[in-house]
Amino acid sequence: MVNSRPDASESPGGDTVQIRETRTALERLGVTVSVRDPARLQELPPYDVAHVFNLQMPENAAGVFEALRPLGRPIVFSPVYWDLLAYWFESASREHARWRWPTRLLGRERARRVYVRWQARKAPRAAFWHMQRRLLNEACRILPNSAAETDLLRRTFSLSPDFATKVDVVPNGVDARLYEHPPTPSRWFLEQYGLREFVLQVGTVSPVKNQLGLIEALFDLPVPLVFIGHTPAHMADYGRQCRLRAAARGNVVFIDHLPAPELPGIYALAAVHALPSWRETPGLVSLEAAACGCRIVTTSTGSTRDYFGEHAWYCHPADIRSIREAVQAALQAPRVNTLRDHVLANFTWRRAGETTLAAYERALR
Repeated sequence: MVNSRPDASESPGGDTVQIRETRTALERLGVTVSVRDPARLQELPPYDVAHVFNLQMPENAAGVFEALRPLGRPIVFSPVYWDLLAYWFESASREHARWRWPTRLLGRERARRVYVRWQARKAPRAAFWHMQRRLLNEACRILPNSAAETDLLRRTFSLSPDFATKVDVVPNGVDARLYEHPPTPSRWFLEQYGLREFVLQVGTVSPVKNQLGLIEALFDLPVPLVFIGHTPAHMADYGRQCRLRAAARGNVVFIDHLPAPELPGIYALAAVHALPSWRETPGLVSLEAAACGCRIVTTSTGSTRDYFGEHAWYCHPADIRSIREAVQAALQAPRVNTLRDHVLANFTWRRAGETTLAAYERALR
């Protein structure tokens, strides 16, 4: 297994969790797994299948494919892909005059649609698009995390109808052993902060996760707000903005990092887990929170509906009112176990491991 993202060890994210948990699930099924950094692909141990993750940085993924190709083993590819075109529009409409005036003229939503269509239309003229398309065509099997991601890949990269024949959808999951029984509320958290029934977000502090949007959306609501996640060095300015607005709002807690086994006890204390991101496939922390019985507010951008269906509240990351209304609706809704049961029945790492192993066997055939 190779994560093609070069900073994965310094800045772990959902892709690193996916690799770690998939490896564990495969090992329990009797598979021997070696995980390698993309810079350490010399003198590899004997192996049957290479499994590469991450299409987002195609130059790095292409380098991994190039190193593995001469060995003649099947390459299975988990793209972990969703585009950020709508997010790019937010920067363009602030920083470039040619998008500021269409935004004023057309309104933000129509201008965003025009921008996204324009970017999608010109993408095939870019070298990175052709590189991504080549990798998708070259891989023996493709393992997206949802049917929605499959459709996006097919449309974005103009892939042939035959593409579907080499796709095995491998949904992300949770460790069912941690969530088989409703977790006990965290005594440590209660002693340290004394909070219950708060709005929680777990995730790396970055504009893509949209912590600032959540703070603004809930700025004048009395509900406590808790963020758990580190701020990467290159996001330090964004982290400072979040903390400044949080200080002005009050009743906001930032926790830099907690070990994964401690999170269930905090999910159990939260009223709502809110993740109004610019993309999620579907957000591992949302799955974990749902498995603890949390009400879920999530983004409408990504593959979230494939996982949560009608059991969550959806919002658009650019629409502060949308975020606020979704959180308020979730706070007012009764607690039910429907989503918890749905997640534990359909989205576990064991199931992901079984589906991945079946894909390997197809690759070997």
